[in-house]
Amino acid sequence: MIGRYFHPMRKNAFVVAFLILSVAIILCMQNISWKWNSLLLLIFGSFSLVAGSDLFVEGAAGVASRHGISEHAVGLTIVAFGTSLPEFAVSFIASWEKHGGVAIGNVLGSNVTNILLIMGIAILLMPLKPSKFALKDSLYMLAVSLILLLASIDGMLKAYDGIILLLFYFFFIYILYKRKSVEAKCESSLGYAASFLFLLLGIVAITVGGNATVSGAVDVARLLGVSETAVAASIVAFGTSLPELSTSVMATLKKYHGIAIGNIIGSNIVNLGVVLGSACIVKSISVAMDFTMLFFVLSTLLATLVIWRKVYGRAAGIAFLILYFIFLILLYL
Repeated sequence: MIGRYFHPMRKNAFVVAFLILSVAIILCMQNISWKWNSLLLLIFGSFSLVAGSDLFVEGAAGVASRHGISEHAVGLTIVAFGTSLPEFAVSFIASWEKHGGVAIGNVLGSNVTNILLIMGIAILLMPLKPSKFALKDSLYMLAVSLILLLASIDGMLKAYDGIILLLFYFFFIYILYKRKSVEAKCESSLGYAASFLFLLLGIVAITVGGNATVSGAVDVARLLGVSETAVAASIVAFGTSLPELSTSVMATLKKYHGIAIGNIIGSNIVNLGVVLGSACIVKSISVAMDFTMLFFVLSTLLATLVIWRKVYGRAAGIAFLILYFIFLILLYL
């Protein structure tokens, strides 16, 4: 699979070398002062995310194959949690430092980005073939989104709201565990040791690249005089969603349809259950029922509708992308 376009060893060696170079440049740029720092962090952070996600997809498929786990379950758990590490870091730190607007804006913006931008691009690239379990899992995504909406009515997300969100995520994981024996198994020719090595390298690259991308994007936005709220829901959200973007695109091109769809659904559930749940437990977060929340609910409903009706034509992808750009425009008006 990994050698579909290149010889496996040569392709893997190239990706690892490229990843190490990108991470090294990022670390160097963070320790020196230069006017182009922000732009270079943004560029090489993105490169690191793409290379790391490629390794992460292969490693996840290899682990799944050795443990008899399905592609879809891997997308919902290992890949989804790994690609949500940047969101977790940003929202947790923001909540700890009493920047609740950044924490909630990052999560809502990331979920909107995952659906309207990433799913839209995935559908445009290739018709997706989700398993029957994608239908059920989209309902879990819808359910946790409605829980957040109800918890936000009073304008404040408190510790007990965070606990409820976390409990929902653990319940979801339990459902996956009970289900794993009846799904089609993921197939991969990657060895066990290589699979874990790829997973580790992927996580490191995604974390370093995600942080560098966000740092660079935020600095550039500040130079342009953009508000913190707009940055959190757009540039920061886009930066922290780059792992999901590159992972889902790579998975789609490699025809791991279960991982591509499962990653989007799973990442949204992780963002709400784990990322926002943990952030709420650390500090109470003020939340406004504004158009960002409206787009969050709208995009979740649309994704569920598209998955259930199996509308995977290019028209749906184009519609999602148009809605995403409308969302960005409204943020800066």
